[in-house]
Amino acid sequence: MGFLKRSIKNLQKREPAKFGAIHGVEVFSKYESREELFIEGVHGITEGGIHGRANEGAFSIVVAGRYDDDDDRGEIIYYTGEGGHSRTSELQIKDQEWVRGNAALRTSKQRNLPVRVIRSHVLRSRYAPASGYRYDGLYKVIKAEQIVGNSGHAVCRFILERLPGQGSLPGDDGDVKHPVASSSRPPVSSSSSSSLPRRDPVLAAPKRSIAKMRKGKARESAEIGGIQFKYEGGTSPVKTEPVASSFGLGIGQRLPPAPAPVREEAISIRRIRFLGFDECAVTKKRTFSVFS
Repeated sequence: MGFLKRSIKNLQKREPAKFGAIHGVEVFSKYESREELFIEGVHGITEGGIHGRANEGAFSIVVAGRYDDDDDRGEIIYYTGEGGHSRTSELQIKDQEWVRGNAALRTSKQRNLPVRVIRSHVLRSRYAPASGYRYDGLYKVIKAEQIVGNSGHAVCRFILERLPGQGSLPGDDGDVKHPVASSSRPPVSSSSSSSLPRRDPVLAAPKRSIAKMRKGKARESAEIGGIQFKYEGGTSPVKTEPVASSFGLGIGQRLPPAPAPVREEAISIRRIRFLGFDECAVTKKRTFSVFS
């Protein structure tokens, strides 16, 4: 444990590794940060959504809606377990397993143990607090299963039901951040992961710059010193046209045909050379595929 975590540990007022309500903590108590939750003993870890022990059960969870299969319906919560989640892209990138917090919540189901539920302000739900975190009382795990989630990967899903007698949840006329009710989402399928086909996550196609597209269309050909060049990707061969130069060639005379290209590459117009004639009229700085 690092120095900062040891310092927070020393500030902890109550023991969070216990089942049920915490003495001195009222339902709907609000907290500004995960550190404050830890210090008050409501949630015993500063990172992670599930605090518990695999062989004992889960003490508390933070509902933040970080997983695509999460669905907060107030008295009922469809909660996705931990693991297999990308920290950078918010995508499920691999299957979840029955380990750590997932195993702890499953044990809570088997032993019928209550779980403290804290809602985060980032949760897309009408029951989420406007800011910070709120302790919303005790729930029990009524179902623990592994299904194929919306990402195509196996996830550990839990259905939690709020215990009665704890007061009504703040909702439509209370502390509301997100006005759209989560119950508008269709229910998640409860089929097992083995009975559904696996599918890969669909990623959005990268957007091509409009400026680049316009620029690409404008580059078709150019004429320099009477010689027409095709831009890179063109199909027409290099042509020779009448030119006048300071090397004694008369008006109307044609240069001999250019030799076959020895090497083709994208170069600056300032490097164009052919048959010793290097006084081309340079107009704009562009890039061609020509011989060197």
